[in-house]
Amino acid sequence: MIETRRLALDVRYNSYPFAGQVGGDIESLTYTDSAADNSDSIDITINAQDRKWLLGWMPEKGATLRARVLGYNWERQGQRSIMECGLFVLDDVSFSDAPTTLQVGGVSKPSDSDFSELERDVIWKNTSIKRIGAKIAARYGLAFTYDADDYDIECDEQDGTDSSYYNSLCKNYGLILKVYARRLWVYDREKYKAKRAVRTFDRSQIRPGSFGYTTTLSGTYTGGYFNYTDADKDIDIECSVGGGSHTKSVNRRATSVYDASVQLCAELNSANHGTVKLRFGVDGDWRVSAGNCIALTGFGNLNGKYFVDRVTHKISSNGLTTDFECSGIGPAFHSWDVGGKIVYHEKTADSGVSYDSTYATTSPAAGAASAAAGGEAGQAITLNKAPLYVSSTAKNKAGTKTGTYWLYDGILINGRYRVTNSSARCGKLPVGQNVTGWVPVSYCIASEEAKK
Repeated sequence: MIETRRLALDVRYNSYPFAGQVGGDIESLTYTDSAADNSDSIDITINAQDRKWLLGWMPEKGATLRARVLGYNWERQGQRSIMECGLFVLDDVSFSDAPTTLQVGGVSKPSDSDFSELERDVIWKNTSIKRIGAKIAARYGLAFTYDADDYDIECDEQDGTDSSYYNSLCKNYGLILKVYARRLWVYDREKYKAKRAVRTFDRSQIRPGSFGYTTTLSGTYTGGYFNYTDADKDIDIECSVGGGSHTKSVNRRATSVYDASVQLCAELNSANHGTVKLRFGVDGDWRVSAGNCIALTGFGNLNGKYFVDRVTHKISSNGLTTDFECSGIGPAFHSWDVGGKIVYHEKTADSGVSYDSTYATTSPAAGAASAAAGGEAGQAITLNKAPLYVSSTAKNKAGTKTGTYWLYDGILINGRYRVTNSSARCGKLPVGQNVTGWVPVSYCIASEEAKK
């Protein structure tokens, strides 16, 4: 016996006094799965003519709801498919009469409203993006998944909610934050774009009238520049990548050329994402989620791989339909392609000269002193009973050092260099855990290895 396709819904919510399964009363369910910036959402229309909905089953705002869609014989006989929509917090409940219907809407965010409503003033020091996320997730009893390179945070100020702050921090480094089923999930969108397509859709499979393609070539950046002046260290951090006629300038806090290069590429890749947009619908799909890649065929020059930004599933008496919103995948900017430098400012108080701009203080004298000393980040040096100081301004030495060391960043400040006892520590954060101390330039003799 050949069975036809059929669907079933399993929707549960835990609002007192009812906790159980809602089944035949559901008229329609729309589940939206988003890859970035937005929480997943769910909207349900319920036939509420039965008085049970007014006498105790009416869900309350803030209740949690879990939904899944069950499919039978969808692609082949005997197949059972499950779509886990996740866990949602109800934020919209409305009731209307004649016809008697109940509208329920929810989003996949923590039930603790402090996550998106409580303003916090926090200074994060000597940590990383991953560790900050883990701490925020633990604060709300959320699981935490981090699928990306981690980046050190030397010092950063949070002035806002945990939700908005962590989302912005992730975006600065090209990472995407998503909240799903009581879990914070962080991933690198550019790396996900490099993954294989999970499914291919041919023109013959696409619902008539649902296809749309747009491109905005004028919005594509061909390069960019990053400039940051660190007043505390009295340095400029500068870097650039690409070129051409359409470039983007970025100015925000950075602790090194590498840090600046990661943020610059993240800004450019984020701005370029979505300059090619694709949308289409099919007759129900169970395999593709937001964050996947799909392939398109049958459309000539439009064929290729696309990143899925959003998937919307709608279940009603007419069955299941799925609509996709996707972005084209083009060449990305990478931090290893970025060129940059750190420029140390001459102390204006010592020179007695007034400058009319920050860049006017990048002195030939300071540059000449650094060049004469031969100091470069990562350079091996030989110390012989060299006095060691805890800072560039400390008057009393903390001890002496003899042996091979390395210049931490090659920046000459007050006649001293920061040194480290391992080449692997050069430029690595946090600074306090990787710098041995400060040594006068006169003791920093290039090692025989460095001279080769």
